[in-house]
Amino acid sequence: MIAAIYARKSTDQHVAEDAKSVTRQVENARAFAASKGWTVDNRCVYIDDGISGTEFAKRPGFMRMMGTLPRPPFRVLIVSEQKSIGREMSETAMTIKQLAMAGVEIFEYVHGASLTPRTPTAKLLSSVQGFSDEDHAVKTSERVHESHTRSAKAGHVVGGRVFGYHNRVIFNGEDRDGNPLRSHVVLEVNQVEAAVVRRIFALYDAGEGLKRIAMLLNAEGAVPPKPFVRKDPTKVLPVAGWAPGTVRAILMRELYHGTVVWNKSRKRDDFRQVNQRPRPESEWLRAAAPHLRIIDEPLWRRVMSRRHDAETLALRLAGGRLSGRPPKTATQNLLSGLATCAVCGGSLVVEMVSRKRGRVPEYICYRRRTTGACTNTLRMPVVDMNEAVLEAIEEHALTPAAIEQVICLSERDDVTEIQANLAREQRDIAKRVARLVVAVETAGDVAAFAVKLRELEARQRAIVGEVANLRPVPRLAPAVVENRLTEWRRLLRASTTQGRTVLQRILRGRLTFTPRINPFTGEPDGYDFSGPTRFDKLFTGIAVPRPTWLVPDATGTEDIGPEDTFDGDYGRLLDRAYAGRNGKDVKVLASPSGPEALWTIPVEVHVKRQAA
Repeated sequence: MIAAIYARKSTDQHVAEDAKSVTRQVENARAFAASKGWTVDNRCVYIDDGISGTEFAKRPGFMRMMGTLPRPPFRVLIVSEQKSIGREMSETAMTIKQLAMAGVEIFEYVHGASLTPRTPTAKLLSSVQGFSDEDHAVKTSERVHESHTRSAKAGHVVGGRVFGYHNRVIFNGEDRDGNPLRSHVVLEVNQVEAAVVRRIFALYDAGEGLKRIAMLLNAEGAVPPKPFVRKDPTKVLPVAGWAPGTVRAILMRELYHGTVVWNKSRKRDDFRQVNQRPRPESEWLRAAAPHLRIIDEPLWRRVMSRRHDAETLALRLAGGRLSGRPPKTATQNLLSGLATCAVCGGSLVVEMVSRKRGRVPEYICYRRRTTGACTNTLRMPVVDMNEAVLEAIEEHALTPAAIEQVICLSERDDVTEIQANLAREQRDIAKRVARLVVAVETAGDVAAFAVKLRELEARQRAIVGEVANLRPVPRLAPAVVENRLTEWRRLLRASTTQGRTVLQRILRGRLTFTPRINPFTGEPDGYDFSGPTRFDKLFTGIAVPRPTWLVPDATGTEDIGPEDTFDGDYGRLLDRAYAGRNGKDVKVLASPSGPEALWTIPVEVHVKRQAA
């Protein structure tokens, strides 16, 4: 009878012991086969050395063995114990069943017993053994994680190498033979690699992109990180050098800032398979390590600020810097997804119309075009519609007066309303205090009344403090506002792609287009359009100046102090000012007049239809 051998040793012991253990398993299995009179074919010896038993698909030897099913060239499989097959009970039981259905019986040479269950009792015992093997793996993992946690809190290295540093082994004492005993590993700055890290941060701070930085480093011959060579020989071998992903990983590592972060991810899932996933930030371990800092504080903050800006759609500013992530594809139509028909609520889409002078793109209601369900038959040239929208945005939104009036309305509605609420609460507390005083004078047991009276008096004092601390939203210097708005006005007409991105930052929702009826013909000959605006996305990244009530002479941005305002970004303050409208719906006005006009683009540009 032809027998096969499967030998596996996990990674929970030293490599040298792994090699000897696998060799010993094969030798013992051959001896067991000889005692039974079985013949072992050398082609049927399957080995996985240094791979966890909780893995199945990532074990080359195991997969090669299972690949011979359903007609394997062997009838007996010899292993040391059931845990050699696997340490995940459901997968192990399925493997034993698949082999049994293919006519293969499994034997363990340690006890000389069969692992192929044939009765319900044998299946139960096999499941219990599988549970024991998996439980052992889980407990081992928990002990290792606990040990790593202690090491990380002590500032020792937990993991592999990190570019910019080298690992130094710390020895403590000697064994009985006089050999030094290894205690732990610590990080030390590698000055050659640290210079490359500083070069990467400096290039990124200067406005270079990830791809450009990688190309420059390769051209300069900068020392790259050592490539990670996987154990699986079927994988493509890595090539030494710099790539955009490698540069991005360097920029994201907080260790260069002098902060050690550990326990950010979990390597295995609940089924013990390698499936790395992030852990909640509450489980992260952070420790200050100023001796490992490579990047100084000002440079780190500038790079982190630019990375934050790159999380949104990108716009190329005047200095060449990207404001956000660039779109993957160029935009063909400025108002696609931003224009709504007021008649039916559908979108306005672009349709090419054949004219004598050539094909002309026109906006038309989508529902009218596809199903005829909308009565809006108006077609407007794309060029005319786009130009009317751009002019309206420049006239009504991208102006310092609009920003200032938003803040004024916020102060009027927000601060005044809060003051009124606090005053109302203060009057109510005064009445309750008066009633308690009367009750104390007539009651016998006044202890409970006295406690409540002290609580109300404390709340009265707190209200006085809250009223005194109420402040309006601080202003930016006019020059700062005008410079930023000038930049956005330029980007609005730079290209269709960038203009659309600017609209997405300005508009809080969609533009609504209402057909205008000609009183003489009774037919629509143009559009009126309106839509709610926002200003927070236009000022992201501009710090808030120090409030003028703290520094009376504060002008411009020389007195920036986010710590005085509880909010370090002027864009978020403007967003909060908008939210101060208490969630009221924005009205679409017939004319841009009145205080409510600040919260919408009540544009009444009469876009006339051109003659065919």
